[in-house]
Amino acid sequence: ISCNGFTLSDQRGLQAVGVGIFPNLCQANHDCWPNCTVIFNNGNHEAVRSMFHTQMRIELRALSKISPGDELTVSYVDFLNVSEERRKQLKKQYYFDCTCEHCKKQIKDDLMLAVKEGESKPSAEMVKEVIQFSKDTLEKINKARMEGLYHEVVKLCRECLKKQEPVLGDTNIYLLRILSIASEVLSYLQMFEEAADYAKKMVDGYLKIYHPNNAQLGMAVMRAGVTHWHAGLIEAGHGLICKAYAILLITHGPSHPITKDLEVMRVQTEMELRMFQQNEFMYYKMREAALKNQKIQVMPEPSNETTPSLFHKKE
Repeated sequence: ISCNGFTLSDQRGLQAVGVGIFPNLCQANHDCWPNCTVIFNNGNHEAVRSMFHTQMRIELRALSKISPGDELTVSYVDFLNVSEERRKQLKKQYYFDCTCEHCKKQIKDDLMLAVKEGESKPSAEMVKEVIQFSKDTLEKINKARMEGLYHEVVKLCRECLKKQEPVLGDTNIYLLRILSIASEVLSYLQMFEEAADYAKKMVDGYLKIYHPNNAQLGMAVMRAGVTHWHAGLIEAGHGLICKAYAILLITHGPSHPITKDLEVMRVQTEMELRMFQQNEFMYYKMREAALKNQKIQVMPEPSNETTPSLFHKKE
């Protein structure tokens, strides 16, 4: 169960609800840059009609073209960490040493630890100091989130970003982690314009690091698109939602509930974008009137848990 269990999620793939054992998929080995992903699909009722099976499915989905004879691999951990940390995590949870190409050659580690370039390049001592400050701040943020002190979380994020931005590169994982938290919590507090700014920077960094068809990337781009839409930034919002939809069609498939929800959103924002392009002034007037007549949809409360990992983590 510790090494071969898969985390079972709810219908939307946002909350972990249990652990399942699937003997066939347990044979899929790990690679930090895999050619497949595993997704739970509660919405695909066509493939399994047998009275002996449930309608909930686990699917092994190809992320790109796979040549005959190639091993099918999946990732047991999130790629957004330097190779040394991923190897430690894999050793601790799954008891093996990762020998994938990305770990052996430390591919993308330079991006994840990037610092500002240019004439005023920060010193090694300054970089070390900012990274330690970031780690300390992340601990404080976790404590504040556990206590539901979301305005305190925002304050901590702003202070940390002020220190990070002159020193860390735009793909540095410590910067991206703070941007992710800031955009999520600000969206919950309905401070959408500031949240959208942080979400855009986060997505720009993610796109340079993640595999182009990565499920976590698709979900992050989707959240950024929704945030831009709430902020009234319809052009950027529609563009991000379309990008997310293209990724989730591959990672989740067209029958997955999240993909279906995103398709509805894509059609909605496309209609709004046409209206915006025809008459920008009228679009904002109609949007303002609609917001006054309807309750603003409350964003889900930020959770201290990340989106559930596909593979069960040993307690």
